[in-house]
Amino acid sequence: MVIGIVLVGLFLVLTVRGRHAPSRATVQFIQAWGTAGSGPGEFRQPFDIAVNREGLVYVTDAGNRRVQKFTADGKFVLEWGGDGLFRKPAGIAAAPDDSIYVTDYFLDRVFRFSPDGQLLGQWGDSGTDPGRFDSPAGVAVDRAGNVYVADEYNHRIQKFTADGKFLLMWGTQGKVNSVLSALNFFLPEDRNGHFYYPSRITAGPDDRIYVADSYNNRVQVFTLDGRFVTKWGGMGFWGGRFRVASAIAFDPDGHVHVADFYNNRIQVFRSDGAYLDQWENKGNLKPQLEGPTGLAMDNKSHIYLVDFHHNRMIKYHQTGGVR
Repeated sequence: MVIGIVLVGLFLVLTVRGRHAPSRATVQFIQAWGTAGSGPGEFRQPFDIAVNREGLVYVTDAGNRRVQKFTADGKFVLEWGGDGLFRKPAGIAAAPDDSIYVTDYFLDRVFRFSPDGQLLGQWGDSGTDPGRFDSPAGVAVDRAGNVYVADEYNHRIQKFTADGKFLLMWGTQGKVNSVLSALNFFLPEDRNGHFYYPSRITAGPDDRIYVADSYNNRVQVFTLDGRFVTKWGGMGFWGGRFRVASAIAFDPDGHVHVADFYNNRIQVFRSDGAYLDQWENKGNLKPQLEGPTGLAMDNKSHIYLVDFHHNRMIKYHQTGGVR
């Protein structure tokens, strides 16, 4: 009984602290575009989003089996893949050389395209051997052009050269107990480098790899060669916790933004995992989110979100910064 009261007390204290973390950021709605459908600028189950150096926006439109390209203000430019190339395009990333990488969740493959959708290469097949995949979800590219894939159902990360030569992989399947996940501030767990359906990945400006370990409700951080650095999160609804971490991206100030799927919000952290801020569906965020699955930022502090259940993209502008 006493232990239960203590745990409840700790839970409430951390909830209050998380929800009232200091912040100076303001998130301003700019525009939204898209609706359910198969025409240009329409979507069926949009999955992920990327922004290249010029500010052009690329979206994996999974239900329509295509990629769509837009200007920064949402004007349709072109599409590709609806001719049978894809079965379920999932993750997408823009490389430093302006190549566009797309994973296909059902084909277990990675595609490389030019900025206007010309196929430059592809690799992968179904399986567990190096270079094979089981539902590749997220994809990221580091400053040297190396490609990282969140191999979701193999519960691991794989690293390749720009043209698909396998370099290394790390991770193993490991689910964090739900109780330990919710109470890890009090009962630490030691499953470093274990994944449970990792779905998104990004290369940070600090040359580290940040992984949304989605169904372990946390973020894990690694060196470029896969050595564990740190982790943060855990199951919950207060600041710093997740109910499926579903997307991850950096802003120009080096802060980490993480989409929190079932809590319908975006949370902001320092690169060491310190919680800073959140914006969510509770009066301070319009239009309202329902299942954010993709997140990208440009060098002007514009935030682009995939609003999965509403079949649309939403663009915000972050001003003021966060501490």
